[in-house]
Amino acid sequence: MDTIIDRQENLTLNGRGTVTLLHFHQGMVLLVGEDAVGLYRDRIAIDDPLANGVIGYESIPPSLQPQWNENCGYVREHQSGYVGLNEGGVLFIRPDGVALYPSGSDALQNRAMSWLIPFPPLNA
Repeated sequence: MDTIIDRQENLTLNGRGTVTLLHFHQGMVLLVGEDAVGLYRDRIAIDDPLANGVIGYESIPPSLQPQWNENCGYVREHQSGYVGLNEGGVLFIRPDGVALYPSGSDALQNRAMSWLIPFPPLNA
C-alpha cells in the first residue's frame, strides 16, 4: 500500500485527452497528462471550468514527457512519494510539494529539478 497515493485512475477527459489521476489519501489529486502535470484540491476541481481548485500546473519538458500505455496510463509505478512516469521523468512528492526530475537518482539527491508545484498552506 502506498502511504501517499490512495489510487490511480486512467481515463480520457473532454478537452484534455488521456490522463492519469493520482488520488492522494487526504483528497488532493495529481493529474498527469502527455505534456503537463496539475495538482488539484480534489477530483471535482478537475472538471471546474473556472479552475477554482487548481493548486498548481506545470509543463513537462519534451525530454521527460511520458508515453501512454493502455495498462498503466502515464504512470508506471508509485510508492511512498516516488512516481515513475512511463518512459519519462520522475515525479517526487516532497513535504513541500510535487517536483519533476529526470530520474529517480536525481530525485533522491535533489538535483536537476525541473520545477516544483508547492502544496497550499495547511490552513488554506
